[in-house]
Amino acid sequence: MKLQALIEKLKVKKIIELDPNKEVIDLIYNSKKAKKNTIFFAMVGTRVDGHKFIKDVETAGCDIIVLSDASYIAGNSTYILVEDTREALAYLSNIFFKEPSKNMTVVGITGTKGKTTIANYIKYIMDDNDKPCGIIGTNGIFYLDKEISTPNTTPESYEIQKALRQMLDSGVKNVVMEVSSLGLKCNRVSHLDFDIGIFTNLSPDHIGENEHESFEDYMLSKAKLFELAKKSIINIDDEYANVMQERTKNCKTYGLSNGADYTAINIVYPNSLDDMKTYFDIKDESYSVNSFGSFGVYNALCTVACLKELGYPYEKIKKSLNMAYVKGRLQVLDVLEGRKVIIDYAHNEVSLENLLSNIKTMNPKRIITIFGSIGTRAKHRRQELAEVSSKYSDLIIVTSDNPDIEDPLDIIKQILSFIPEDKKNSVFSFVDRDIAIKKAIELSKEGDVIVIAGKGHEEYQLINGERVHFSDYETVLKYAKNVD
Repeated sequence: MKLQALIEKLKVKKIIELDPNKEVIDLIYNSKKAKKNTIFFAMVGTRVDGHKFIKDVETAGCDIIVLSDASYIAGNSTYILVEDTREALAYLSNIFFKEPSKNMTVVGITGTKGKTTIANYIKYIMDDNDKPCGIIGTNGIFYLDKEISTPNTTPESYEIQKALRQMLDSGVKNVVMEVSSLGLKCNRVSHLDFDIGIFTNLSPDHIGENEHESFEDYMLSKAKLFELAKKSIINIDDEYANVMQERTKNCKTYGLSNGADYTAINIVYPNSLDDMKTYFDIKDESYSVNSFGSFGVYNALCTVACLKELGYPYEKIKKSLNMAYVKGRLQVLDVLEGRKVIIDYAHNEVSLENLLSNIKTMNPKRIITIFGSIGTRAKHRRQELAEVSSKYSDLIIVTSDNPDIEDPLDIIKQILSFIPEDKKNSVFSFVDRDIAIKKAIELSKEGDVIVIAGKGHEEYQLINGERVHFSDYETVLKYAKNVD
């Protein structure tokens, strides 16, 4: 694509040494990918400032630079000065990949909890009804038999637009996307055509030095989705629903209260570990889902609302929802005789309390909970997770969960300091998560439930900035083989 055609409608402050006939073969924001005929975007992050790599990319042959700091303009390159390089990347990525979202059905989901489950339910049901659907989210990018790993729940705009173009070229015309607060704040989803925007719920999370400066910033970042979507589906029971509703003109609601457009009634929750399905009705339609607790109903209800608004018939939704499941989300393993193992992504106070409190209602003999907390950020979770696990668990095993550049032993010691005195004799700790899971299996007895919380679908541990392969699921299977 010619440079002039690409940047024709881009909002710029200044352009220096423009050659309109330059051919552009790719857009980059990683200096290591620099070469001739690429455009480098000097993006400013929380840890790294891309402007500092401009000389490196020029040395590698890249001579088209999009930047926001004029003090770095030097040399003979084409410099395009803009207000916000992330916004410029989002706009130009959309143009470069020929605006794929305009020819797709795009569903975006935001909220503190439920994004991954709802996204996977929607994908499962669409796929099951011969409407191939892609997904972009916490687990990565998936469509047909393709799988692309991503570092963030919502990747950079370039990666999103590239994936949408690949999906569309492969015949996939539907995509469901988890839209994180940081993805919205950092303009990663700008210039996408969202047919439906979904709001699940909101509670304090991702607030800290490298994320959101305040809860208000977190909330208002989430709300941006509803300025982009043609139609919104909003959980009316959440106390912040009105903040989202104010930003949309075409809104449908769901919830357990009577005022919602989609209301769940006649709810039957599982009361034993033998049948862990939940049953509910919407008006005169009956549904079931492989989940439990009110959060399970909310996720299923939202899924139904979305698919109904997209024109899917009741019978097809009902049949597919009954079979839908999500890897690493309330994943129940029957690999230990007389015992259940549940793997879940619960990694903050709200999600862990929802999980453990609902397991408690099924009357297990004991709950054995394994958990840790991430390094470098969201340090408030350490106390919250310690208190919640102590409230509901009979045995607690504290271990590592993506310590990153922090010493995992220091994180564990902090968590242990928040365990109440009357629970101290029921607590074990192991830096090695593998050993922690092994210990839980060894300690378990008939009627127990082992809850492995925090990592869910993840197949790595983040240690010293590096991803090291690790899977809760694989580890359970490994040690379950040795149990009589």
